[in-house]
Amino acid sequence: MSNSSPETHDFDAWFTGFFDGEGCIRIAIADRERYSTGFELAPMLRITHEQLTGTLDAEGWIGVKVNQNSEYRVDHRLQPQIEVTETYRDHLMEALCAYCDAHDVNCHVSSLEANENRSDQYIWGVQGISNTRTLLTPLRDQFIVKREQVDLLLDEILPRMDQGVHHEKEGFLEVMYYVDRFNSYKGGSRGKYTLEYFEELWGMEYTPE
Repeated sequence: MSNSSPETHDFDAWFTGFFDGEGCIRIAIADRERYSTGFELAPMLRITHEQLTGTLDAEGWIGVKVNQNSEYRVDHRLQPQIEVTETYRDHLMEALCAYCDAHDVNCHVSSLEANENRSDQYIWGVQGISNTRTLLTPLRDQFIVKREQVDLLLDEILPRMDQGVHHEKEGFLEVMYYVDRFNSYKGGSRGKYTLEYFEELWGMEYTPE
């Protein structure tokens, strides 16, 4: 895994994304003879690589979700995902979707209704191997907070999932070994689905080469 030096970062754009997260939102003014005023006003939403990276570093969730699913041979599914959660469906959600549209990445925005523990929430998300790789690859060198996680995801986890090794128990355990390492960068394993859980479930042991 490589670590980029501070000189490779556009810190102005990164901090804009980190603290604001709204990218470029403005009214573009252009000469247009066909309009009676001679000008056109065009609302624009744009978010740059660096600003998106700052947003994901500050507010994003990047990881591999594990769910029980009987449609898979191992009865479990691994799903790479990226999410940003906000209280309001505002300019940030619009800018994130506009960025994805411009870079051929499929994304979605879903909502969670308020309950006694939380207010309304809106979740922008990207799922799947291809979409996750397409989104993260051009951003990799700009990450600071989550750089180790992104490197591990792009270099170790996604290539193995691309090969389909996780559709068999041995390969699934191998991917879970890297998922556990990935989660350790966030302060420890999260949830019940760990390498140890599946080793006990299947009576198998994974030994790294």
